Amino acid sequence: MTESQTSARSPVYEFDYIADPGVLADCHDRYWELKETAPPVFWTSAHGGHWVCNTGATVQHVVRHPELFSSRYLSIPPNPDQPKMIPEMLDPPEHRPYRQMLRPFFESKAIEPLDGRIAAWTDQLLDEVVGKGECDFVEAIGSRLPVAVFMELFGFPMEKFEEFRALVTGFFHSQASNENRNQLAQAIVGNLAELIQARMAEPRDDMISKIIAGDVDGRKLNFEELMSIGFLMFLAGLDTVTNAMSFGMRHLAHDETLRQRAIDDPAVIPNMVEELLRRYAFVATPRYVTEDTELGGAQLRAGDCILAPLPLVGWDEALTEDPKTVSVERQFYRHAAFGSGIHTCLGLHLARMELIIFYRAWFGRIGHFRQVTKGDETCRGGSVMALEHLHLAWNA
Repeated sequence: MTESQTSARSPVYEFDYIADPGVLADCHDRYWELKETAPPVFWTSAHGGHWVCNTGATVQHVVRHPELFSSRYLSIPPNPDQPKMIPEMLDPPEHRPYRQMLRPFFESKAIEPLDGRIAAWTDQLLDEVVGKGECDFVEAIGSRLPVAVFMELFGFPMEKFEEFRALVTGFFHSQASNENRNQLAQAIVGNLAELIQARMAEPRDDMISKIIAGDVDGRKLNFEELMSIGFLMFLAGLDTVTNAMSFGMRHLAHDETLRQRAIDDPAVIPNMVEELLRRYAFVATPRYVTEDTELGGAQLRAGDCILAPLPLVGWDEALTEDPKTVSVERQFYRHAAFGSGIHTCLGLHLARMELIIFYRAWFGRIGHFRQVTKGDETCRGGSVMALEHLHLAWNA
C-alpha cells in the first residue's frame, strides 16, 4: 500500500495486534486500554496497514455481515497461499452446505456420549499433578485435555498422543518461525492424510468416518475437501479450549470468593464458565473488506483488512452492566467468545462440556489454588491470543 493511500485513512492509532508490548504482557488489559483510549474504528500501519474495530457494536457488525467483510483470508496481511480451511474461509452461499453437513456431529445429543471419556481424561491428568502441589497449568493440563478429546472424537490413534501434542504446541508457539510452522503444518497434514486414507478404506465409528460417508449438495466430499475440514478441526479444536481454560484459571487464582463458590456449590460452574468466557474471550478475527463502506465513523475501502477483537462484545456496556467485573449472578451472559453470525464455532457445545467437566473435577479434588509468578507469564498475540505459561500451586 502506498504512503498516499495510507495517509488517506483516518483516524490513525498505531497498534500491533501481534507484537504490541502491552498485548504480550497482558492481552486483555491492553485491549481494555484500547477500548478506553482509541477511536471506535481506527487505522494502524502495522502489518501493511489495516483497520481495527474497537467497540462491541462494530465487532458484531463485521462478523454478522459476510457480504461486506469476507473470511476468504484469515490473516493480516492476507496470505493467498494459506491452506484453505472449510467452512471457516468460505463466504455465503458456498459456506452453508458444508456447515449443514458438519453441524449434526457437534450438536448436544451427538457429543453427550463423550461426557464419561472427558471426565476420565480429566481425572487421569489431575492424577499426575494433585500430589505435587504445583504445576505449569498450560503444560500439564491446558494443552493436554483438548488434544486427548479431539483425537478420540475424530478417530486418531491414541498412541500418537505425545506426538500430536508436540505438533499442536509447536505450531501455536509464539516464537515459532514461519519455516518451522510450515514444517509442523506439513506434519499435521501428513497425519490427517494417513487417517483419512485409512478410514476411506476401512470406516470406523468415529467422526472422520462419518464425515467421509456424508455428502454436500448430494455428492461425497473429495480428498482435498476432507483434508481442509480436518485441518480446520485440528487447529480450531485444540487451541481454543486450552486458551479458555488457561485464562479462566488465571482469573480464578486471584478470585478467592469465586473459587469458594465453585467448591461449595458446583451447580454454579456452568454460569462461571460463561462469565469467564465473556470476560476473557481471546480471538481477534481478521476480515477482508469487499466493498467501500462506512463503519464507526471511518470510511473503509474494498481490499482493506479489518481486525474484529471478539472480547469487545462481552465488554460492551450496552449488553453487560459493569463488564469489567466477573460475576456469576448475571441474568444473561452475552459474549462472542465462540464468534457470532454464520461462523459461530461449531464446537461450542463440546468446548463448554470440556470446561464444565474440568472445573468440577479441579474444585472437587484440589479446591483452592494460587498463581506463582516465575517471570514467563507472557501472552501470545495475534488472531488467537493465549497464555504461554501459568504456574499454579496448592496445598497437596
